[in-house]
Amino acid sequence: MRVSSRGVAALAAAAFSGAARAQCEEVVPGQYMGTEYANSVPVTHTYSEKAFFKIKDPSGRHVCADDPESDLSFLTYSSLNTTRQRPRNEDLKRAVIVLHGARRDPQNYHAGMILALLAVNDNDDISPDTVSILAPYFVNPDDAGRGYAAGSRALVWHGDHWAGGANNLLPETTQGTVSAFDVLDQIVQYYGDKTRFPNINQIVVGGHSMGAQMAQRYAAVGKTPEQLGITTPVSYYIGDPNSMIWFETTRPLSTSKCATYDNYREGFSNYLTYGSQYAGDMTYNTQLVSSGHEALLANYNSKTMAYGRATRDRGDYRGADDCAVYTTGKDRSERFFEFVKAFPPSCPDPATDGCHTLDIVESTHDAPTMFRAAAGQARLFKDNWDGDGSRAYDFGYPRWSEWDNPHPDPARADEPLIHTNHETYAGGMTDRGCFSDVDNAQSVGSLPRRPYVGTLNSRSYCSNACVEGGYRIAGMSGNYCYCGNALGRETVPVVSTSCEGLCPGNSSQICGGVQRLSILATGDL
Repeated sequence: MRVSSRGVAALAAAAFSGAARAQCEEVVPGQYMGTEYANSVPVTHTYSEKAFFKIKDPSGRHVCADDPESDLSFLTYSSLNTTRQRPRNEDLKRAVIVLHGARRDPQNYHAGMILALLAVNDNDDISPDTVSILAPYFVNPDDAGRGYAAGSRALVWHGDHWAGGANNLLPETTQGTVSAFDVLDQIVQYYGDKTRFPNINQIVVGGHSMGAQMAQRYAAVGKTPEQLGITTPVSYYIGDPNSMIWFETTRPLSTSKCATYDNYREGFSNYLTYGSQYAGDMTYNTQLVSSGHEALLANYNSKTMAYGRATRDRGDYRGADDCAVYTTGKDRSERFFEFVKAFPPSCPDPATDGCHTLDIVESTHDAPTMFRAAAGQARLFKDNWDGDGSRAYDFGYPRWSEWDNPHPDPARADEPLIHTNHETYAGGMTDRGCFSDVDNAQSVGSLPRRPYVGTLNSRSYCSNACVEGGYRIAGMSGNYCYCGNALGRETVPVVSTSCEGLCPGNSSQICGGVQRLSILATGDL
């Protein structure tokens, strides 16, 4: 068997790391301990400062503090207290680690989280004096000269591979040794050290957009608090990600247009080689990933997850691996609801790890609004504030689907779902929901006949046209009316909110959406 040079290095590290630890003073990871390097990124809030986190090489090759190669530094934004000083460790009751989006603007995410904290007005104890907010900065080579100084000991990743936990690209002498998830582990361990922060009751790892993608992948493959050697509970806030990682190899929509649909970061098929052409094979928790989907899903479900879903966020971020995301939905809203349908969230005990909550928030794709909303404040700051396991019910009613209410508010649990329709149309047709049609994933049309296109189209008009033509299924999408007796082989039901377009012939009725059909039918579909 041929062993690569990277493999030889790893074997050597294993052989000598024990001896190295015995003969030197080890690197101690921590905030304010990293070596500063030149940068020009701004500070955008008066309660915010730039700080450098010392990262320990997880490979074990460079563990001695006097080894130049062990100097790995990481730029973060850290919060100040109400006197604009660093908060006292013993005063802190919570730590919030907020992950930036694709634009790599941690200063704005940090400021947005501070504003959300300052907006909490029903608990005087929750303030910058008692909550530490840290925003990591995952730089790539495009940030050279602004986010980091060339030739420094700054940790740098290729492109957006930090969001998937890939290994570092720079410094070159330690390339491929530090996963972005290793960085999060060390920050979590820092806050989980009871000798340093005796009163922190909760650590939150959260993000919005691509930061939420990172947080969700980190929860999927990441270590538990027990594995990290801490007792402080950890929860994950997932706000409006463009996609969610899948814990099975099937997908709700067709995969015929995307041979790579299960590649990481959408699935796990090539997890080990993700980013290998830039910084070597993945090193983070590979044993768990090799254990298979059931083990990964069990690991994920053991975590405390808080999902935030914006009502008016129907966008789509077109990244490098475009086709894979479309096998789970046409936009980020639909992908989210397909995920929670496939892997239903639950909250068997709100006071323990493993409770999943799902909040629907009136917002666009806007992180500050999501953070400041009542739901955001609950998940980021209030839940388990006193360490008693208290947790707010799900926010946002009416609910959108039958599978999106894991911790229901008993006062509103019996309310009908959004877009509930009990009307009967021509030929006894009734509403069957929203369905997919030809799009970036689907090739085969949902219904074969198109009897009408025009401004008179409505549910009533189209159902009449289909019944007159001898059909039992009608489908509407804007001006288009379709008919048939069976749905196409690639057609699947999707969340009802993908069909919210008004009928041109009757503005009180809904006629599908972009690449989506409102379906009426008699009998079984």
